[in-house]
Parts: sequence; C-alpha cells; structure tokens
Amino acid sequence: MIAKAALTLVTAAALLLALPALAPVIAGDTWWGPSAAAVAACALAGLGLRAARLTVVLIPLAQAAVVLCVLTGTFVPYAAPLGFVPSPAALGELLAVFAEGRMQIGAETTPIPATPALALVIATAMGVLAVVADFLAVTARAAAVMALPLAGLLLVPLLVDDRGVDALAFACAAVGYVVLLAVDGWVRGSGWGVPVRAAHDTAAPVLGGLQHIAATAGVAAAAVALALLVPAAVPGLSSNSLYALADGSRLGGETITTTHPLVSLRRDLTSTSDRPVLTYRTDAAQPDYLRMYSLDSFDGQNWTMSRLRAQGDGDLNDEMLPSPPGQSHISSERTTTRITLADHFEADFLPMPYPPRRLSVAGEWYADDATLMVFTTQAPARGESYEVTTLVNEPDPDVLAADLEPGDELDERYLEVPGEVDESTRRLAESITAGADTAYERAMALQEWFTDGRFTYDLTPPSVPAGEDPLTHFLFESRVGYCEQFAGAMALLARQADIPARVGIGYTAGTRTGEGTWEVTESDAHAWPELYFQGAGWLRFEPTPASAGGQGTATVPDYADGLSSGPQDQQAPGSEGLQEDGRPAPSAPAGAPQQPAEESETPGTAEEEDQGGLAGGPRDGGGPGWWWAALIPAALVGAVLPALARLLVRRVRWVRAGSPAKRAHAAWRELRDDCRDLDLAWSPAESPRAVARRLEADHALDAPAREGLWRLAMAEESARYAPEIVQEGSASADSRRVRAALRASRGRRSALRASVLPASLLPAPQLPPDSPLSRRPGPAAG
Repeated sequence: MIAKAALTLVTAAALLLALPALAPVIAGDTWWGPSAAAVAACALAGLGLRAARLTVVLIPLAQAAVVLCVLTGTFVPYAAPLGFVPSPAALGELLAVFAEGRMQIGAETTPIPATPALALVIATAMGVLAVVADFLAVTARAAAVMALPLAGLLLVPLLVDDRGVDALAFACAAVGYVVLLAVDGWVRGSGWGVPVRAAHDTAAPVLGGLQHIAATAGVAAAAVALALLVPAAVPGLSSNSLYALADGSRLGGETITTTHPLVSLRRDLTSTSDRPVLTYRTDAAQPDYLRMYSLDSFDGQNWTMSRLRAQGDGDLNDEMLPSPPGQSHISSERTTTRITLADHFEADFLPMPYPPRRLSVAGEWYADDATLMVFTTQAPARGESYEVTTLVNEPDPDVLAADLEPGDELDERYLEVPGEVDESTRRLAESITAGADTAYERAMALQEWFTDGRFTYDLTPPSVPAGEDPLTHFLFESRVGYCEQFAGAMALLARQADIPARVGIGYTAGTRTGEGTWEVTESDAHAWPELYFQGAGWLRFEPTPASAGGQGTATVPDYADGLSSGPQDQQAPGSEGLQEDGRPAPSAPAGAPQQPAEESETPGTAEEEDQGGLAGGPRDGGGPGWWWAALIPAALVGAVLPALARLLVRRVRWVRAGSPAKRAHAAWRELRDDCRDLDLAWSPAESPRAVARRLEADHALDAPAREGLWRLAMAEESARYAPEIVQEGSASADSRRVRAALRASRGRRSALRASVLPASLLPAPQLPPDSPLSRRPGPAAG
C-alpha cells in the first residue's frame, strides 16, 4: 500500500514538473492553479480508492469523475448543484466554455492570454493526462511509459514556438521523470530486498529501495545531462533541429508548409532582446517594408496562408520573377537591395521589398506566382546574403481614380468572407465607406477610421470574454491591439467593402545605420493589409495607429497619406454609431487618449520608448526570471534528501522491531550505521564485546554513553546466542545516547557530514584482506 501511494504521488509530481513547458506559450499565470488542482485531485482520488481496495478497472473511471467535479466547481459553479456536481446543465455550460477556449487557441498567437476558457482547456488536458499517467505508472506498473504523456506536454512549445523547448523546462520534466523511475525502482527493490549479511535487518527493504533509487537516478540523470549538453556542444543538434521536424513538411517534393507567420510576428514583437534579424544596403531613398508572408485566407477567426506548391527547378539565382499581378500601369523605376540575414535568424521565406522582379540567391528557392513570396523546401537560410531588384510601388493617381474592375486573373478568394463572420462587421464597413465613390476612397476611409484616435496600440490587449467573437470584440468594444489585429481587421472590412485584400507579414524598413545601409531588428516585425486595385496591383496600407509604445519604424506610403478627398475629410454617415443593430457606438474606450484626426501622428512619427517593458508583459508568468527562484528550493530539497532517507531507515528499523530480539538487532544495526556515517571502522568480524571495547578505548565517551554502549553489546550478544534476551533499559534511548557521544567525540564537521551525507545509505565497502578487522568470525555479527 505504501509503495502504491508513493508511486501515485510521484506520478502526479512528475506531471506538475512538466507544466512549466507550457509557460512560454501562455501569457499570465492564472492557468496554473486549475491545472494543478486537476492533477492533485486525480492523485488524491487514487490514494483513497486504492486504500478502499476498489477494483482496479473502476479506479480510472472514478478518478475521471472526480476531475470532472473539480473542473465543474472551478469554472462553472454557478450552473452546478452544490457548486460542483456536473449536472446536464453544468456540463452544457462547461462544454461552451471549453469550446471558447479551443476557439481562442485557433484565433490567437503565442503567448496566448490566460483566459478562464483557455485555463479550462489546459486543466482538462492535464486531468486526462493525470488519469492516464496514474493508470500507467501505478496500476499497470509501467512507469517508463510515462515518457509518452510527458513528451506530449513538451511537444506543445516545440510545435508552436520555433525556439523549441526551454532547457530549464525540459530539465524540470526530466527531473520528474527520473524521480518517478527511481521511486518505481525503489518499490521493486523494496520487494526484492538487497543482499545483506544481516538477514534479519528490519530496514533491509528500505535500504534496497534506496540503492535502486541511486542506481536508477544515476543512469537517468546521466542521460538527461547528455540530452542537454550534447546538443549545445555538437553543431546541428540544437533544439532548432528538433523544431525542424515539426516545422512543416514537403509532400511529394512539391508542397511546403511552415510555422504560422503570426506566431513568428508575435514572438518578435514581444522579444526583450531586440536582436538584429538582417541588414541591407539599398539605393532606394525611402526603403519599403520587407515582406515575407502573404496571408490570403480568413476562416472567421484567423488569417492563414494558402498551401504553396514548389514549381520549377528551384534555381532563382539571377532569375526574373513572375510579373506582379494587376500592375499594368506602374512606374518602371527600380531599386536594388542586398540583404544579409543574421546568423541566428532562420528564414524559409525570404524578406524583401514588394514587388520583386529579379533575385540572385544561392540554393533551392521557389517563387509563388500569385503572391511573389520566395520560399525554400530545404533547411532555412541562416547568415546568407542575396540581392533583389524591386519595382518602386508608386501607383498612378489616375489609375486609382479610374476605379477599374478587377480582371478575371484575380482569384476570388481575395473577396471571400466566411458566413460565420458577424453581420455587424459588414454594416460597419458600409457605414465607414458611405459616400466613397471609388475602391481607393473606400480604402482610405477604412485606414483613417483606424488611425483617427479611437483605437489604441498595445502589445498586451485585454482578453476576449468567454463566448464573444474576437473580431467583433476588437472592433466594437476593446479597440486595443497591435499590428496583427489592425491589419487583419482592415483586410476583412476591405473585403466586405468589395476590395480584394490580404495581410502581409514581415518587417518595416528598420533604422538607417549609414549611407544606404539599414538594420532591421526583432521589434521591427510588422503586419499590414494589402489591397488590390486593377492596374496598380497590390498596395499596402497602414491602419496601425500611432503610439509611444507602438511600431516606431512603421511608415505610411505616399499614395495612402491623405491624397484622397472626401470620406476622410468628413464624417461618414453612421460611422459613429450602429444603433440599428444594437452594437455600441465605436468610441474610444474609457480612459483611452483622444486625438483629433488632424493631429493624429502617423505610425512612423512615434518613437518606441520602452519595447522591453512592453515585450515583457505578455510573458509574465512564463519568463525565465522565476526559474532561478524555483531552483533555490529545489536545491534545498535535494540537499536534505539524504538526511531524510537516513531518518526513514532509522524510523522503519525501529517500527518493525516488535520483539526484544528484533529491538536488540535494530539497536546494533543503528550503531553500525552511525559508525559508518562518522567514518569509523566497522567489521562484521568483530564480536559485540570487541566493538564495545574498541569504541570505548578510541573515543572519550561519558559514563552514560559507555553504559549504554555495553547494554547494546550485551543485548546483541544475547539475541544472537542466548535462549532468552537479556536487555536492560531502553534500546532506542541507549542508541541515541551513544550516537550523540560519538558525534561529540568526532567534532562538528564530522557530525554535520554524518547528518547531511550519511555513508550508511551506500553499500558497505569491502575491507582489505590484511586489515586487522577483516578476520572472519564464526556467527554473523551484523
């Protein structure tokens, strides 16, 4: 029973130690409590059910029911009888919150805000893992298979964060797994025992278990250390190599998938290091944005990139690229840019100004005809240089004013709006663009609506309440977000205003470092809408509002900087209220700064004052700072474990010593172990009387200790040879008295070492044959 209880508790602890692996992908710490509660409830239920000797088949079912009660009481107590009973109504409410959490995972990029809905999803997953892990480790006695659920937790950051698994998070999970294997070995060792000369030592099972723990922990710890150190020392074996396995695949040699671009965008924007990602030299007077991705598909929650197909031989070195779609009337002026990627920056899509016409790059690269994205199906580029020739994107105002209809060559997907999108967004688009005569004027009206002061730029937007649509919450209620929200929202409203639209992801032009040279850092990551106009092609707009903490290097193109007349100079009818559908009037949130439209700065005029502070926000609870604080108590626990193990051996030895003979043997074993702890000679060749004489002669024992020592020796001698035990006084009291006297005689340093690092937990060393203590006695002396 004790063995199963130990396995139950350690299994739960192993799961809890793996939880930190999720911290980097979740913003905030409110999700920890429910997850820990689900795991703890499963473990406590297992302890109680096994104590009640419930049939093993029913234990997982009962544990699942307990976890369900905990989840119900934690998340929907208002809908449950007694506040925790999972009634049909409560289950319906719980499923609704769970669905909201799943929707949030699909709609947001990491780190995802820790809303109650997300916390429910994580707690449910942990509860299921706890039930499965308990069955594997305790019921099925297959503790090694626990690597599977633990690996499942470690795969989450591996799949969604290209930095892979944090080394300290991996170490925590590995420690939990090692401890589980060690305890499983202890349980098995307790059953087998260990070869000892004193067969009647009541602490032999404990000592056997501890020796199995030491062996298991040593092997497992060595494996973990190699897993952490070898990748760091051997090129090509870093965590990025692991990530590459999950970073997409090339199907049939033709198709490529990649990490969601919004994940990379969010990671760069929240980075506290702000490392350079690339440098470039250009002959452009005003360099344009460096686009990497084009997101052309909106599923109602998230903008995504259509599947690309690698066509051609993959050789784009000094090759002309496909013609830019729709650009029949555009300037023939060209600029040349030579870009060098940072060594740490991995690019499977090349950042470059749009639209590129000629590219010189080594390696296997492909160009997508529709979007002009350049990508590889091989390993991402790092530290490489390439040169791109780009058309200057300066559309003819007459072409924009002509309002030409898109040609048949434009894919209809750029106007698609899913049916599940709230109809209020279409009414909003119509209201904002009312009075605009051309598609270009409608685009300008949409851009100004976002930048006239009603929205606020913030890298830590408020969480979306359970049950609400993230898009409508952003447009009508919170009005707080960063470039991803602004770009995606304007692209959607543009489609609803009959303007083909998509979202571009990449970097701003960065910061000038010299004559014609520029540097782009992680904080220059940006998203923007690209709108299509027949004859001018795809043009970028800038709906992200200015902010002291916003995207300081963002710029508004000349063609989008107030050249239009009409809608942006007047109040569009109904743009300040949609009372007919009951939506709240789109005014700035309470306490948000208000600016007249004519005084609103462009995004490029706002300096980024404290990117580090903003970047730290979404990772609160998941950053590295708390790891070091967690290591301190872990180190303290590790330091006291040997002392606790020694106390456990002593306690078990005395508890199991029920008869006078067993008490005499237990006291003598304690004296033997005390001598070993204090580095005093001990040999089973000596008789009890010989041991007592030697210790009395070698150490200045006081009178009570000497008397106690001889009582222990006489009791052990009579327990071995006499038909009746002769024992005076209390064996345990004499044992404590002799131990204290021996420690006093050895000094404080030896006494401290005996307490912290007791040598008696290790197998006894063999004495050399010529040792005076190595003579063999007749009977075993212990």
